[in-house]
Amino acid sequence: MTAEVLKFLGIHPVGPENNLCALFYWEEADRHVPVWVSPIDGARVLQVLESHYNARPSTYELLIAFADQLDGIEHICVSEYHKGAFMVDVVDGTGEEHDARICDALVLADHYGVPIRFEKEVLEEVAVYISDEDLKEYYGLEREAKSPETFPEKRSRDFQEMAARQKAQEDDDFEQMMRDSGISEEDLLGGDSPEDED
Repeated sequence: MTAEVLKFLGIHPVGPENNLCALFYWEEADRHVPVWVSPIDGARVLQVLESHYNARPSTYELLIAFADQLDGIEHICVSEYHKGAFMVDVVDGTGEEHDARICDALVLADHYGVPIRFEKEVLEEVAVYISDEDLKEYYGLEREAKSPETFPEKRSRDFQEMAARQKAQEDDDFEQMMRDSGISEEDLLGGDSPEDED
């Protein structure tokens, strides 16, 4: 089997539900491969790709530490597609092959600078054409952009905007709950009593 190196165009919130999609570009055929990821997995991958680290080691930092003990990562290839799931073969520095998820492969590829390859058979099954208009409308990308790695600000902005919308919704839900309970904002903040007024 033959494999093609695809460009990673980032993880993007798509549609009114802000479903997260990892997008790849197959330049030779002018086709894209959208890979839908869960909100939790997508957020964690974005956090690593944008170099936002917590005080304590994350799961991905632990994964990288173990990979370092195996002399890093030499090869990453999406070898199969079955019932909506991508099977990824990751070969470490000792030559050992491991089965991995696409999200884990993205983090390892970014950290070790290893390209992600897709088997031709997989591409023929999942690659789709995305017009310039749809690429810009749904993913915020311009086809003439030189490299997908020039869009970290865009990916970070999308993630921050999504988090801000979620926080605003949580604030609205909390305020509604307090109103339903008969508690006003003045009650919480402590309004001025009549004797305090001149």
